[in-house]
Amino acid sequence: MTTVLEARWDRWEAGVRQEGIERGIEQGIERGIERGIERGIEQGIERGRAEQGVRLLARLAALKFGTATAKRLAALLEGLPAGENLDRVGDWIIECAAGDELLPRVAAMREASAG
Repeated sequence: MTTVLEARWDRWEAGVRQEGIERGIEQGIERGIERGIERGIEQGIERGRAEQGVRLLARLAALKFGTATAKRLAALLEGLPAGENLDRVGDWIIECAAGDELLPRVAAMREASAG
């Protein structure tokens, strides 16, 4: 037979367990929100850098090859992962003698990164 003391103990223990579960859930949610915010900020920063890189490369291409090439280049670079890709395009702007030489390289790079 369960005594009054044992019944109270069991209720207290169940309450403590439930409290622990609720705290764990709250902490998990808070951590998830914090990580989500951090990732969102990082992605926003990365996207901003990529957009700035594309604008700079289009500007350089316009200066060297004209606005038509710059517009086509910007369209090719749209949505392309930044970093090494944009660095490579910057090198090609310097290396290529004409926009007709640059654009096929960028198109090929875009196709390779999509596949």
